[in-house]
Amino acid sequence: MSVPDLTGRVALITGAGRGMGAAHAAALSALGCRTILVDLDSSVADVAASLSGAVHVIADITAPTAADDLVAFASALGGLDILVHNAGLMHDWRTLAETPPESLDRYLAVNVTAPFALTRAAAPLLRQSKAGRVIFISSQWGQVPDGHSYGYMVSKAGQLGLMKALAKEFVADGVLVNAVAPGAVATRMVPDDRYEEEVAAVPLGRLGRPEEIADVVAFLASDAASFVTGQTIAANGGALIVGI
Repeated sequence: MSVPDLTGRVALITGAGRGMGAAHAAALSALGCRTILVDLDSSVADVAASLSGAVHVIADITAPTAADDLVAFASALGGLDILVHNAGLMHDWRTLAETPPESLDRYLAVNVTAPFALTRAAAPLLRQSKAGRVIFISSQWGQVPDGHSYGYMVSKAGQLGLMKALAKEFVADGVLVNAVAPGAVATRMVPDDRYEEEVAAVPLGRLGRPEEIADVVAFLASDAASFVTGQTIAANGGALIVGI
């Protein structure tokens, strides 16, 4: 298989200031893609400065005008081909009894409502693209719940439902919509006091690297995945083989 070539395409990646988001940006940039990196954290400027053809926007994707503003920014650059919904929140590690109902609101806002709004706003540009892609970074916990962090689990499962609905609607336009469901990855999402527990739950015996998830994203963004839509690719070191 030849190396994918994304030259001339534009990707917008949320949560791109560090961790997996920064890795996605680096992977797509290395394939020739022009990247728009979005994050609340000013560290996104440093990530953008390190990549050829990258620009950054410091923004809260849950803000009322964020979706329209980001799509207008992309349009000014010439369009949008690839939309990567990577922004997320850390686990809150609470049981049902410890979880107030309102704590779900923030998770749903970041993981479901904001991606819905941004995809809706970007739909005309994605439909105009000859290689439109929408990629959700969900989680293994969206596939199999672990009995804690209810906001995280519910919102990640919601992402997968949204992905399937979008895939069905966009298929006639040739826009492909998929998700990646990582397991435990070596980012700040795994706190130090849970590190050993998370490693022990992975059959491969280690945490994933952000670059390994980014490779899956690059595949889904490329022409190599031109017959793939409505799918969730589990990148979890074998966790679902034995159950979580």
